[in-house]
Order: sequence, then structure tokens, then C-alpha cells
Amino acid sequence: MSALPSSRTPNPEPRIPLPQRGFTLLEILVAISIFAVVAAMAYGGLNGILRQRHAVRASMNELKTLQQGFTILSRDLSQAVPRQIRDTVDAMPSPALAGATQNIPALVLTHGGWTNPLGDARSTLQRVAYELDGDKLVRLSWLVLDRSREIEPLRQVLFDNVVAFRLRFLDAAGQWQQQWPPLNQPAQEYLERLPRAVEVAVDLKDVGLITRVVELP
Repeated sequence: MSALPSSRTPNPEPRIPLPQRGFTLLEILVAISIFAVVAAMAYGGLNGILRQRHAVRASMNELKTLQQGFTILSRDLSQAVPRQIRDTVDAMPSPALAGATQNIPALVLTHGGWTNPLGDARSTLQRVAYELDGDKLVRLSWLVLDRSREIEPLRQVLFDNVVAFRLRFLDAAGQWQQQWPPLNQPAQEYLERLPRAVEVAVDLKDVGLITRVVELP
């Protein structure tokens, strides 16, 4: 009787452990150098984005200031009314609108539409003026029309970095005048006479020359 083959699996050969290979110093230095270059590029790109964002925000704020300033100026002119005033009780009357580039203030006028949300006992007409104070264009406003010289105006800076502030006035004949009332014209005839339009030119240091023509009522 022959012997049956054994079903037992022979013992596997022992595995020889492979040697563990790490990073060499040169490889680590190369990896660090690549990471440093990528990080520097990423930082430069992020820094550029932040600078661009700051520049855009500054430009938007500057544009907002310009829009607000010209809105106020255009509103005052477009609501001008032919109402003369007196600076003192016995003084000669001042025209409803007077202006010239070389004057201080350069533009003075009476406008309507002065809102009164609190219902104070006052007129809806307001006397305002515009003057160049250094490099700032300032809006002056008074709480009363016929006033004494001791009453101080409220001051509001409309524009900074102003190089020049120039005005022209369109008369009834369609001619541009450098001042209002027009030169060599009887002042009494222009106490309550308004120009047809006013051209306002503001030269700003960082923006340049901006010109607006406002039609008067």
C-alpha cells in the first residue's frame, strides 16, 4: 500500500526586508527651494491683488466725492431764485446771483428748495456761496437771508487738491460773460436777474479739468 501525499504546505521561504530609503539632504534642499519660489510667487500675486483693490477703492471714493460735490453745486444753481438780499440793515442790496472767478467768494446766490424736515420757522430760501480756500473748494451757507455781517456761515468742503475754480455766465443774448452782473452794465437792473446758465470748471490736481454747464430756471 503506497503512502498518500501530505496535504501540508511547505513552510514559505523567509522574506528578506527591503532596505528603507529616505530623502537625501540634496532632495530636501531642492524641495524647500521649489516651495520658497512658489510661495514667493503666490505672495507677489496676492500683494498685487491687494494693491489693485486699494487703488480701485480709492478711485471709487474719489469718484463718489466728485459726484457728491457736483450734485450739490448743480442743485444750488438749478434752484436759483431771483431774490436779492441785504448784508446789513442799511446796506445796499446784493444781487440774487453774483460771481466772478477772481472774487472772494467766487459765486454767491440765493436758491430755493431748502428742505425743512423739522418744521422750523424759517424760509425755504437759502443764501450760499462758493470760494477757493487754499486748495479746497468750500461751500458757505447762512441760516438767514437778510443778515448782519456778524452771522458766521456754515462751511462745507466739497473738493480737495483744487488747482483752479473758474466760472462763466450765459446772458439773455446767448453771450458768455466772465462775471455776473456783466461788466459795464447797470447793477440795479441785475439785482433780480439771473443768467441763463452757469459754466463751472474745477481743475483738480489728480483728476484734471472737469467742466459742467448748469441751466438756471
